[in-house]
Amino acid sequence: MAARIIPFSPSVTAKEERSRNVNPQQSLTTGIPRIFDEFWTAKQRQMHSLHYAVSYRASFKPELPDYFIKRFSNPGDLVGDPFGGRGTTALQAVLLERRGINNDVNPLSERLTYPKLNPISEEEVEERLNEISFARPRDMSGEEDLSMFYHPETYREILNLKDFLAENRTDVDRFIELIAISRLHGHSPGFFSAYSFPQISIPKSNQAKINKTRGVEPDYREIKTRILKKAKSVLKDGGSEKIRKFGKKSLLTVSDSRNLKEWKSESVDLVVTSPPFLNQVDYIADGWLEMWFCGIEKSSLQGKVVQTPSLDEWMKFISDTISELYRVVKPGGIVAMEVGEVRYQSKLLNLDEILVQLSREKRYNAGQFTIKEIYVQSQEFTKLANCFKVTNNELGTNTNRIVLMERN
Repeated sequence: MAARIIPFSPSVTAKEERSRNVNPQQSLTTGIPRIFDEFWTAKQRQMHSLHYAVSYRASFKPELPDYFIKRFSNPGDLVGDPFGGRGTTALQAVLLERRGINNDVNPLSERLTYPKLNPISEEEVEERLNEISFARPRDMSGEEDLSMFYHPETYREILNLKDFLAENRTDVDRFIELIAISRLHGHSPGFFSAYSFPQISIPKSNQAKINKTRGVEPDYREIKTRILKKAKSVLKDGGSEKIRKFGKKSLLTVSDSRNLKEWKSESVDLVVTSPPFLNQVDYIADGWLEMWFCGIEKSSLQGKVVQTPSLDEWMKFISDTISELYRVVKPGGIVAMEVGEVRYQSKLLNLDEILVQLSREKRYNAGQFTIKEIYVQSQEFTKLANCFKVTNNELGTNTNRIVLMERN
């Protein structure tokens, strides 16, 4: 009989698990094979260039869905992600000649994913950019104050582009929107803003402090050439015709993961996803500039994006999501759910253990999925984590922990 998991008990790191186990592939706490290995490279930017069109908070590397898509699906299969983010799973599915189905409660996800599944040519981008009046005069007095991020003339160009894209929604326009989003803030001259963070939209007051510390004011950044340069980089790996072929067969939805109303029952062959890890990331605050540019009101997402410090609430949320996945996944289909370890009540909690508990308790998801394996891959911290002075085994998530579940 498998050992009972106590959700509030302290957990161990991957290194500690290795040292405690006689057989490193067998978890002492769950009795489920727990495999430690480097399943994909730790090197950066090794996949198709479209994956790197835009940075996104708490997103996984494309190598992760690539690993599971290749092993647990076939060409033509439907591969889904109910927490789509920037569309990494859907794009990798399409690149591997599968159909993608991407969902997120935040409509920003659809704006980031659609252009990558329907890429166009550099020539189309340049031709369209030449048709846009970036420097068109306008009254700036009623606009939101973003002077801590942008030079006045840069801001005028951004506003003119924003208005243009609100009225023009061809595939070329939507691709330009994606690239513009990726340039809104960052740490190099290739971005529209003064020196800032590339992956999160920091508060205005924080940006003002950065400017003061560095002794600078935002300089003029002409946006047309920056969009074109980034577009060329994103499109450099080619294959647009093939990507569009499978991209047109894919589906993008905006809904709660607990109610995937546009996903047909027993239609999905494989799910590769990563839910929010308790309250580790504030997805609304961290993407406020992107949502502003797209005309998405932050208030429209209040209460919809689950960001909770409560383990009980998180467990109920994930349990309800798993129940919905049970509805949409084919019998024998696979769910690969990536979670991590989090600090909870001053203790390190491995969320893969919580998923095992959910799968075994009648009040949650007993009988819906059989957990086959747990994959644990050590993870080096990103440049963003280093900016926050996050070090291994102290803060944040140190490992990818993927729970592989088969639908009963």
